[in-house]
Amino acid sequence: MRHLLSSAALLLPALFVAPALAHGGASSSSGPPIEIPPPPPGDGATAVGILKDVEAKALDPRSKKAVADAISRARKALERAHGMRASGDVAHARMLDGVALEWAENARDLLRAAEAERRAAAVAEKAKEASTQAERARALLEETQARRGRAEAELERAIAEEKEAREAAAKAEDARVAAGKSKDKPTQAPKKGPAADPKKGPAADPKKGKGK
Repeated sequence: MRHLLSSAALLLPALFVAPALAHGGASSSSGPPIEIPPPPPGDGATAVGILKDVEAKALDPRSKKAVADAISRARKALERAHGMRASGDVAHARMLDGVALEWAENARDLLRAAEAERRAAAVAEKAKEASTQAERARALLEETQARRGRAEAELERAIAEEKEAREAAAKAEDARVAAGKSKDKPTQAPKKGPAADPKKGPAADPKKGKGK
């Protein structure tokens, strides 16, 4: 009877540390875990394997913090299970192995949730970055289109000014050529009768000669 009471006294603290994270349960001890021999095949051995896997994968501080409490509770349950086996209470040791397995699985689930949250945050960050890049690209496109419009307007104005200047130069050249032609043309003298030869005297009027 005394042995059963002693075993129950040892078992009760471990049973009270069953998975209760949803209720904000805290670790029953803040001390470091005690090194114990590997448990026999069963829930305890499975719990040890899960804990090793979780600890190997929880490398970043955020993941370590997420699984720390569950790992600590699983380790404490394994320690108590070892104590039960050492005292010959195999039945309670198996029950504590089951408690350790529950906490180990809880730690594994928390790690998966932390990894999923980290991936979601990374995706959200990439989406935000992609959105920012898209906004920058859109703004650059709009600016490029505006510059193109201004450049086309400047080109059209330059072409029009060049055409006007060319036409004005052609008109000025035509006017200069016309002015040059009119200046170089000789002036025609008025027509006169035959000049009288001073040696021969005045020319005889043929009508007067016929009258005599």
